[in-house]
Amino acid sequence: MKKILFTTILLTTLSCADTKKNIEEDKSLMDQSYFRHLSYLITIKNEVAQKHWPDFAENDFYAPAVYYSRKNAFILNPNEHIRKITDRPQELTFNKVPVIKLPETYTDTTSLKFNNGVTSDSTSFAYMQPVLYFQSYELTKKFLQDDLVDIQDWSIMVSHELFHSYQWSIPEMFEYAKTVSKHMPGGPDKFLGSYHQDLEWYKESVKQENDLLKAIWIDGADLIQNLNKYDSLRNQRIERIKREYDVDIRIAEDYEITIEGNARYFESLVKRYLSQYSPSTKSLNKEDQAFITDMFKGYEVSKDKNLSDIFNNRYYYVIGYNISMILEKYQVDYKDSIYREEQNIHHYLEELKSSQQ
Repeated sequence: MKKILFTTILLTTLSCADTKKNIEEDKSLMDQSYFRHLSYLITIKNEVAQKHWPDFAENDFYAPAVYYSRKNAFILNPNEHIRKITDRPQELTFNKVPVIKLPETYTDTTSLKFNNGVTSDSTSFAYMQPVLYFQSYELTKKFLQDDLVDIQDWSIMVSHELFHSYQWSIPEMFEYAKTVSKHMPGGPDKFLGSYHQDLEWYKESVKQENDLLKAIWIDGADLIQNLNKYDSLRNQRIERIKREYDVDIRIAEDYEITIEGNARYFESLVKRYLSQYSPSTKSLNKEDQAFITDMFKGYEVSKDKNLSDIFNNRYYYVIGYNISMILEKYQVDYKDSIYREEQNIHHYLEELKSSQQ
């Protein structure tokens, strides 16, 4: 009994010591602009999610996240595998999230990194479990220059990737993603994007399909008529690829439309939120606040062609976004069931059509 009591007291003492150290370490992290900016970003993400997608507001990070700055690299929310291969037991904290500061050899300022990944390579951070890779505002600005306007613009980029971490944190969706990967050799850019790049008829069909979807939520076009035309064109395109190339792209396309479309939809929610509200800037100093330009003042989502129009071979982002906007327009309640009960956003379009007939 005495031994058990002693152990309990010892653990309590260590816990108190860790708490004091974490407070100090939190302060040291916030001395760095890239953690102040990250704190502001998380504030925006959570305020928007609480209002529009509450499940996404439950955690700041849904997976380990490798965060690159110009000077250092960190891992937020590390799992046991990452702790083991980095051999970095001493931790900092950020918003109560454990943080590992990586050795200088991990610092990388050579290329743009914004993605979620998983691999079977046991030496990788992302071994068998998803990991988010992203960069600080200053480092991102190095690569995007004038294409990145301010900290809010950067926050939207990161929120898109954070949303993917959330999607993959749901076991049913992650298992489905692993299944889909078997039907998508080389990934979506090679498997789907190459048809859009190489085949003019494919590109034209996709444009027509997307225009039909846009017209429903932007112009008030007839829901049933346009969705039926969309289904017909899409089915013809998929069947032609199957006939001419002996490849069935439907499963892969359904998945990409769903996962990328919803992540892009969350981008639009952030933009609309920032056009009306001013998130707390208490984590920022005067110098940081100079990087907020109020770029979304007067923003109108129906005029945002960067979200709704196809500009590159990743057409599935745009189609999925426009489907999400249709579901919003018709107030379809799907956010609690998607990913867990249903992994294909087209399912909700079919339910919507049935309810309107």
